[in-house]
Amino acid sequence: MRKLPSFKFTPEGFENLKKELEGLAARRPGVLTRLVAAREQGDLSENAGYHAAKEELGKIDSRVRELKLMMRLGEVTQAEEAEIVGFGNEVVINAGEDNMQFTIVSAQEADPLKGKISDSSPIGSALLGKRVGDIVSVYSPSGKADYRIIEIKIRKLVSRKLEIVS
Repeated sequence: MRKLPSFKFTPEGFENLKKELEGLAARRPGVLTRLVAAREQGDLSENAGYHAAKEELGKIDSRVRELKLMMRLGEVTQAEEAEIVGFGNEVVINAGEDNMQFTIVSAQEADPLKGKISDSSPIGSALLGKRVGDIVSVYSPSGKADYRIIEIKIRKLVSRKLEIVS
């Protein structure tokens, strides 16, 4: 028997999945209309509009199936405490002269440009289970880097808004 995948999400990440699903559902009828209109133009073998609409519809349907699966098998997890770094915590670390702030999220939610790093990334996995003041070493192809944990915060969902709690 094949084991089903499991997905962890922060409350914010789960809300983003729902918004993306709603957006795709709203886009689908327009793409379907374009597909039908292009099909009525005749010869489908040389109809670029038909092929483009068909491809876009396929991508939308594929992503909708993926989102529904993740939502069905997913678990919304919220940070429980601010003493030990865990999934969903916001962590401030010192990297030499600069401080960096990250939120530990799942690989599905990770977006390093927005300060969201995966719990399975080198930095994310090194931070898990550590406390304020601990120094973590991260090994990468460019070498070893040491970071000191300055602060751990909890992000709580309050009436569909995220509130930072230290």
